[in-house]
Amino acid sequence: MTEESTVVPLVIPKVGSVVVHTGNIVHWNRLKRKANETPTTEITESVGSTFRSIIDATDKNQLQYQTELTCNNDKFIETLPEEERGDLKLTVKIFLCSLLPAELLKEATNKALKELNVSFIETVLLALPEFEDEDDLTLDIIKPYWTCLEELVDSEAVLSLGIADLNKTLLEQLYNWARVKPHINQVNLESCCVMPKDLVEYAKDNDIQLLTHNDPRDILPTKSFQELISTNTTEKDGEGWEPLWVLRYSVLVKCRGIIKTKGYIMKGYRDTKKRK
Repeated sequence: MTEESTVVPLVIPKVGSVVVHTGNIVHWNRLKRKANETPTTEITESVGSTFRSIIDATDKNQLQYQTELTCNNDKFIETLPEEERGDLKLTVKIFLCSLLPAELLKEATNKALKELNVSFIETVLLALPEFEDEDDLTLDIIKPYWTCLEELVDSEAVLSLGIADLNKTLLEQLYNWARVKPHINQVNLESCCVMPKDLVEYAKDNDIQLLTHNDPRDILPTKSFQELISTNTTEKDGEGWEPLWVLRYSVLVKCRGIIKTKGYIMKGYRDTKKRK
């Protein structure tokens, strides 16, 4: 057998952009059984399963010519009924996988609005990527992203804003500078077992909710995303991909305090020109 005859043909040779929407994973039985599953595992499994279902269902000849790929798990996508909207609270958390252009926040938010068929989101939370040194995150880095979110509030697409993992100093700087004040600051209790006293006092004085979370800063590592794609196509197809953003949405039934809907939308990119 010659070397040429063993070459595995690429499945998505021209695709440079992929958007995946998992739909409501509350109804995914095999995910519900894993009570202690980490957020990263939950994302990679639900996104991977959705991606695989589209690859399997799409004509391979058609995939050869596509430059963009949209993978929607239509079976589980649930829009919010207009007649029930007043009883539901939609919260979105956007994880930026790197310090990308702030306009991507609008792209992610608008995608959620469209997919869920709603005109507004009650709360959008911003999660910035991980920094090697905590002191590397400054107000100047946050400003363009927060300004973009403020514009979404101005357009009434978003009602309130929050952010994740700010210490007291940085939260105070953001609060003093921002036109639309942060309503929530999420704190990862894995990094601090007890809420810092100065943060608690400042939040209380300025009517900022302190909520806990267990999301890692690197919610979808580049290597995991590349493996997700290569596992469901070919090893070569998985090269060069980077996740741009991951959006998690949850819908709470207000009067009952239960999660009705939870899902992920994410976007990945690769420069196909570099691969030629």
